[in-house]
Amino acid sequence: MLETAFTPPAPTPRYIPPNAKPTLQGYLRYFRIMAKNPLEIFTEANFEEFIQTSRVFGQKYALVHDPEAVRRFLVTNADNYQLTRMRRALFEPLIGDGLLIAEGDLWKRTRKALTPVFDHRNVRGFAPLMRDVAAREADALAARDGETVPMSRAMLTLALDVLTACLFSGDDALDADRFSRNLDRLLHIAGMPHPLDLMAAPEWLPRLGRGEALKIIAELRDQVNALLSARRARPKETGTDDFLSLLMNAGADEGVPLSDTEIVDNLITFLAAGHETTARTLTWTFYLLSKSPEAFSRAGAEVDAAALATVDPADWSVRLPFVTAVIKESMRLYPAAAMFSRLAVAPDRLGDVDIAAGTEIVTSPWVLHRHSKLWDRPWVFDPDRFMGEAANKIPRHAYMPFGAGPRICIGASFSMQEMVIVLAEFLARVRWEHVGAEEPQPIMRITVQPSTDVPMRMTRC
Repeated sequence: MLETAFTPPAPTPRYIPPNAKPTLQGYLRYFRIMAKNPLEIFTEANFEEFIQTSRVFGQKYALVHDPEAVRRFLVTNADNYQLTRMRRALFEPLIGDGLLIAEGDLWKRTRKALTPVFDHRNVRGFAPLMRDVAAREADALAARDGETVPMSRAMLTLALDVLTACLFSGDDALDADRFSRNLDRLLHIAGMPHPLDLMAAPEWLPRLGRGEALKIIAELRDQVNALLSARRARPKETGTDDFLSLLMNAGADEGVPLSDTEIVDNLITFLAAGHETTARTLTWTFYLLSKSPEAFSRAGAEVDAAALATVDPADWSVRLPFVTAVIKESMRLYPAAAMFSRLAVAPDRLGDVDIAAGTEIVTSPWVLHRHSKLWDRPWVFDPDRFMGEAANKIPRHAYMPFGAGPRICIGASFSMQEMVIVLAEFLARVRWEHVGAEEPQPIMRITVQPSTDVPMRMTRC
């Protein structure tokens, strides 16, 4: 346990009287909060009770944070719970039928086709490329000794550079900076539920304010289509066994290859989700260390003592248990994916609550990771909770930054390996200090993002 406790920024849970009745004013306030920051919708009771039920506009909801109940609806009885209409409304315009929202046979075929690129051997093989990108970026920031750098933007750039190097063989057909900035803008303007979607209004009703979002989506898809076209134009013998080539060959042996549209859907899924979630976690990690001198010192000392130059970067997490714990604690406090939801197909029972068919089940890692019944000092930054015996005591499914069950993030091991390597390379070269006029507040725009660019003053080691 760190001697000096640091409680990072987070919305204060709302207080709602236990017997409060729904009112028009209450619904209007709900819409305002959801439009501003969905993380502010949670109440004190959400962090204290395991399962709560409610009804909004006639739709039944169950908010579930009992680890065993979470395990049932996401893992052991996952077939009874399908993706929700809201999830499709948020993601489908950008990623079409990408793995994130594909269902049924398409999901099974796509998952099977994509699994090889993220198997243990391949992920380890990406480690040297991750190290090279991280070292280059860390050297560049170390060279800016004394300057202030917007860490949020720096991490978005770095994470996309890693993906381009590892998954697309450094293909320069994609304008990475333009892609990243377009995606950042898209999440800012369309990364929260639209009020009409919250009310389950018919899809044919126009969602006002989405015109700019559709233009950005069209440009993003044009960029990725160009990447695919450029690869197809290459002579066959120059092709590589990277993520893109695997996608292009997926299903061919079974006679059901992915169409170009399906390939583009999944390219966008991994370019968007793969760099956005990792970059946000790294940004929060850099911020948390800057506010905890004790943790910063321990992490840096661990890297210095590890003699990493002689170690395969795929094994750095083994040599760097505290650095790894820092990243895990960052994902506990600021999980990139803050909410999962499913729709019950048939009746079920979660914990001691009967679930009717058609009930929407919601679990929020934001709440789960800060629940008073599951964590000691849940609002405090303390990487030691992921060290040694303390880590073994964490209840299963009380911590799930990458989800759980059949739809767990396929790139989880890739992301963890990348983040350990990045943080280690930075700790070996540079120190940073948060110099923002205000503390970054967590805001949910699909991912949990900081409200500022998180300016950091760089100091060369």
